[in-house]
Amino acid sequence: MLSSWLFPRGKVCAWCHRQLRHQGDFCRRCRQELQSWVGAYHPCRYCGRLVPLDREPFCRQCREAKPVFQKARAAGPYRGLLKAMIHSLKYQGRRSLAVPLAQLLAGVVLDEFNSGRPDLVIPVPLTAARLQARGFNQAELLARALAAELGLSLAAKALSRVKETAPQINLSRRQRWENLRDAFRVVEAELINGSFVLLVDDVLTTG
Repeated sequence: MLSSWLFPRGKVCAWCHRQLRHQGDFCRRCRQELQSWVGAYHPCRYCGRLVPLDREPFCRQCREAKPVFQKARAAGPYRGLLKAMIHSLKYQGRRSLAVPLAQLLAGVVLDEFNSGRPDLVIPVPLTAARLQARGFNQAELLARALAAELGLSLAAKALSRVKETAPQINLSRRQRWENLRDAFRVVEAELINGSFVLLVDDVLTTG
């Protein structure tokens, strides 16, 4: 049958493993959950945090202090299915999730950065201790898959983590900034200077 040729047996949802009857990596149920915020919220024009559609275009934090970066965007809010997928990639070692997650990010990049094409994709580095314990950098897996999806150059070693820091998860916004002060160093300055850089991490909190 034609449908069997288009969607061969074995093609399953990247998350729940239901049999797929359409193109893409997620079944309709998972895709609907991943996109459940669409139509009710819009991303802050600076940092990408979700703001109700009837509110002004910037979130409260960006109204109080404009970020140092040009723009940040996420595949969705850090909750529900998306949060579960990131946790599974990060803490349970489901590296296969990096590609479908990067494809979600690619759609956001194409929508939001159509005014200029990034020169480089750079992952946020892990501390040496965390990299050794985990065995991989989830941000680098995402960045590598995203660069391949968009046909962009990857600079995986352009940044280094030069200071061991405490996990950010239980810290306040101010504590997060202090925790990361002087934690990173540019290794390949000649590559980055004057470039439009797309910095990739698994979760955006304070930015």
